[in-house]
Amino acid sequence: MSINCINRESLEEFIKANLKESRYRHSMGVEEMAVRLARLHGADVEKAAFAGRYHDLAKNFDAETMDAYIRKYGLSDELIGNNALAHSKVGAAILENEFGVTDQEILDSVRYHTTARKNMTLLDELIFVADVVEDNRTYSDLEYYQDLAYRDLDRACLEILEYTIGDLTSKGRVIDKDTLEARDWVLNKIKETENGK
Repeated sequence: MSINCINRESLEEFIKANLKESRYRHSMGVEEMAVRLARLHGADVEKAAFAGRYHDLAKNFDAETMDAYIRKYGLSDELIGNNALAHSKVGAAILENEFGVTDQEILDSVRYHTTARKNMTLLDELIFVADVVEDNRTYSDLEYYQDLAYRDLDRACLEILEYTIGDLTSKGRVIDKDTLEARDWVLNKIKETENGK
């Protein structure tokens, strides 16, 4: 299966031109981790590699560029001035509209890699988790989260969401409703699995 993308070479040039070196290295790390997790958990390896590599293509846009893309693609006004949340939505819009990516699963995994969402696909969960546990990350619990992700993707997803919600709450920051809904959804999914439903 080949992923529909108008010009992969141009896409590669685009991320190299628009990402800082450290962010490009992170993107390659997410690609590698996504492939590893896809093999372990039975996801499409090619889709995981593609989504992992390009998930952050809009991450280093300045505020003016980001806001211009938000307006260009008619994305929510709530994203204006919020690069942290906007980059994933803008990235998906650029992949779809400028590079002809038509695979909805890939687009959604890029679109929700920051917030997660309820009813996540396996690829959604995989990219969300790979973003946090790729090898270039430097936080102290990295090995713990990597091991958890290898063994139990749902549980890794839940713990990352709970950490994120706690961290944002402690800083008095607004928590996106998709993140709260994702936490509740994955918690229910784990409970149902444990209850043998």
